[in-house]
Amino acid sequence: MAEGQIAVLIDFENVGLGSVQGLFDQLAALGRIIVKRAYADWSDARNKRDRLLELGIEPIHLFHSSSGKNASDIRLAIDAIELLHQSTVDTFVVVSSDSDFVPLVGKLRAAGNVVIGAGPRATASRTLVGSCDRYIYLDHKGASGTDTSSPSPQDDGPLARAVSASVDDDGMVIGSRLHEYIQRLDPSFDFRALGYSTFTSYLEASPAVSVARPSGKGDVTVRLVESSAAVQTVVEPTEWGPEIDAAWSRKAPNSGQIVYGNRAASDAAKALRVARLKDSAYKTLERLLRASELLNSRWKRDGGKIIRR
Repeated sequence: MAEGQIAVLIDFENVGLGSVQGLFDQLAALGRIIVKRAYADWSDARNKRDRLLELGIEPIHLFHSSSGKNASDIRLAIDAIELLHQSTVDTFVVVSSDSDFVPLVGKLRAAGNVVIGAGPRATASRTLVGSCDRYIYLDHKGASGTDTSSPSPQDDGPLARAVSASVDDDGMVIGSRLHEYIQRLDPSFDFRALGYSTFTSYLEASPAVSVARPSGKGDVTVRLVESSAAVQTVVEPTEWGPEIDAAWSRKAPNSGQIVYGNRAASDAAKALRVARLKDSAYKTLERLLRASELLNSRWKRDGGKIIRR
């Protein structure tokens, strides 16, 4: 099935830009956003230039009309009709809570297109909400329980945002689909450039997600780790670092001696009070070493081995 071609048309003076990144994250699940435009009298909002550039939005400038007519609304509607007849767009996203757009929504839907509305719950017109195929509340929490209006500063790059945007009703997403979403959110993403040989190894090294491998052939499934558990482990390396160091030291007391990876991971899991290292917030020995100054100063990883410095 061909992916959707999406146009996002933003009534800036009605909703602003504060929640637009979260909206783009959700739309990545539906297809490619090929048009991003925001309509306003930008002479009154010049301080938004950097944010527009960051989000890749084209500003459409219109001076306020002395007659009281909203020139931005009119231009948005004209552009939508032009895109309807002159482009490959099949999904229109009208970012506004204004009921004046109801006739436009009806026109676009009548032509066979999907129309999604988006705006704050408090100001969204019920008429507009009811006229759309779908309406996204920009201040609404998504299925994963995270606020989709803005990314968390603790996100592991685009990963947690992509998982939040793409999980199903059970809170899971398959690995190949997640990889596609991440690249839509960040076209420069390359797990190899980050030092991982496979996308799965990148996922397993992140404390933001848990990864389940199938018993036979097939794709992995991914879900977000409960943030409270992850944070609790990450902020207390001084508690488990000495215990792991002592366990490894019993096997390799002298410089240059080796602890093989499976044994090292087993000792680490015991200290972290989990069944397996990958069930913890650290997932891999490399992540574990980076988290603890003590371990990093005394040990180094070489392939599947831990070596005493």
